[in-house]
Amino acid sequence: MYRGLLPPGSVCFDVGANIGEKSEALLRAGAGRIVAFEPDPAVLPELRARCGHWKNWAAVGAAVGSAAGFAALYAREFHEQSSLSQDSQGAIVGVHHVPVVTLDQAIQHFGRPFYCKIDVEGWELEVLRGLSQSLPLISFEFHLNERDIQKTVACLERLRQFGRSHVNITAAEASTFHLNEWTPLEKFLESFPGDLKRSLPGYRYGDIFVRSDPA
Repeated sequence: MYRGLLPPGSVCFDVGANIGEKSEALLRAGAGRIVAFEPDPAVLPELRARCGHWKNWAAVGAAVGSAAGFAALYAREFHEQSSLSQDSQGAIVGVHHVPVVTLDQAIQHFGRPFYCKIDVEGWELEVLRGLSQSLPLISFEFHLNERDIQKTVACLERLRQFGRSHVNITAAEASTFHLNEWTPLEKFLESFPGDLKRSLPGYRYGDIFVRSDPA
């Protein structure tokens, strides 16, 4: 899927890299440079062990949010559920105070990415609030419960401010798109979540991909 989405040599941001599965997939797909953002000290050793031998991969031990500074990271029993959001699912087993950067700061330092993947367990809107420009391709996780549906709508409304774009989705950890064709963001917003609760049987989450239209 990534090979079909990314031009060769693309710069990518992996926001919420966890143990590096998506970073590794992007590297194997031919990405030119990956910058991975992960604040959880419990997973950083495995992340670096998995991806650190790639010369075009770099790790930033920080969270991404709406403003630079420091924030509480709520560590969960299952590390993939750890989040800056206290309301995220999973039992809290510890709290870490971690640095926070914005996407705008990251772009200023590392350059503008072609693709920015965001998986931050309920903190997606805060990440997007730290971005003030369009990117060619962004993806973020969505969940089909009432609270998170509203968060997803807010994320899409945020991205709509950057201009015309099209949307597609993947179910859970699938590597194929669910929709037969990319849908204009405006039209997708009008119907979301639509029939997704029915058409994604057994899956209550996935990823939304937002592709900017050429100027």
